[in-house]
Amino acid sequence: MNIGRATPPDIPSRPDNLEFVRPGFGVKVGKAGSLSSRIAILHALANVEQWAIDTALDNMARFGFYTGASAGTLSENQIVDSGQEQEFAMPNRFFDDFVQMACDESKHFKWLNDRLEAQGAHYGDLPVHASIWDSCTDTARSALARMAVVHMTIESRGLDVNPATIARFERSGDSESAKMLQQIHEDEVTHVQIGHRWFCYLLKKHEGVGATDSIFTKDIAFGAGAGGGEVDAVEVTDADNELYEFRQVTPAYALSEDGTQGEEVVDPVEAQRRKRFQEVVVQYFKGSLKPPFNTIDREKGGLTRGWYEPLVVVRERTGFRPTAGRRLQTKNEKSEFFPGTQAEGGELALIQKVRLEASNLDHS
Repeated sequence: MNIGRATPPDIPSRPDNLEFVRPGFGVKVGKAGSLSSRIAILHALANVEQWAIDTALDNMARFGFYTGASAGTLSENQIVDSGQEQEFAMPNRFFDDFVQMACDESKHFKWLNDRLEAQGAHYGDLPVHASIWDSCTDTARSALARMAVVHMTIESRGLDVNPATIARFERSGDSESAKMLQQIHEDEVTHVQIGHRWFCYLLKKHEGVGATDSIFTKDIAFGAGAGGGEVDAVEVTDADNELYEFRQVTPAYALSEDGTQGEEVVDPVEAQRRKRFQEVVVQYFKGSLKPPFNTIDREKGGLTRGWYEPLVVVRERTGFRPTAGRRLQTKNEKSEFFPGTQAEGGELALIQKVRLEASNLDHS
């Protein structure tokens, strides 16, 4: 199939009625104990889903044909410092995965918007932020970094916090929203799997990490349960007519002296993948990783504890701060972002205006 080429916008267009604030300076969502709190949570989740739609589409347009190393270092003039400059086309499966992801995120956004309207609210009633797109911008020159940061780190963080959110909606008596959020959560597990799959693919393609029979995990998309076990290989032909196999990777554990499960046994290829993932996250991710982690659902997505737990130690040791390198803002400052504004020459521009204004919104 001939995919074609596209040049994605730097920033997706947004309706004029959206008020943008910096992350952390919007409405405090609370713990779902009141209607206003539940509306704020649903509104915040709808904002996440809207950016997630754009991210999936951007992945296809931006990385369908890829030149250079997967995660080259950006110099001051934003040029990738890499010795590899050979262009290749991503396999059709790459587009299948991200079309499915975009459909999922669109469905989630509609569900959340419908739920907001059922409770007398609308998307756009509260301020929103663009932190996810900040990460997309930071990884715009690296497909490997995009997979590691957005899909394996940010989306897996959603797996950590979703169960508590669902439980709070249940306790508040909003079982309809809780049921919807549970379905969204299950879909998000597959999105982490997709990020893991293509992270491993890019490592193989660009850096020679991993044998071809273990590049991909055969996951929920192929009907295999996440609990492990042997499954048949499914061959897929990429744009270069190379064959890769999709297999389920099941973590193996050594037994401790008392016969219980001990430390995970990691083969050299898996160890290389984890090490590279951690290097990329430290380089590109401006957030922080902290427990508790939803280890069960992260593992369903292909991420056993050895992938991410060392990053918590790294962040603490290096004294990392999420605001490092970014403009600090006082609590009574509010930013407005207007994505999609047409600049001279037809290029999309991001216009930021900062004004001092105390928020009078409900913080319950």
